Amino acid sequence: MSTVVDVASSGDEDDEKRRDPFAESAIEIDDETLRRVSPAAWAGRVTDRIDDIGRRLIYGR
Repeated sequence: MSTVVDVASSGDEDDEKRRDPFAESAIEIDDETLRRVSPAAWAGRVTDRIDDIGRRLIYGR
């Protein structure tokens, strides 16, 4: 993100302050919470469970 902002910046100091993603407060989420609420994390866990069931059915483990 910061690289894109640097490239897109016109070089004007006021313009840079407006576009700086780190200039203002940001919402930060710790890793554990992100894993709990992220759709990608949910899908990954579901996929792992389905794979595990498939392995048990195929290999009898």
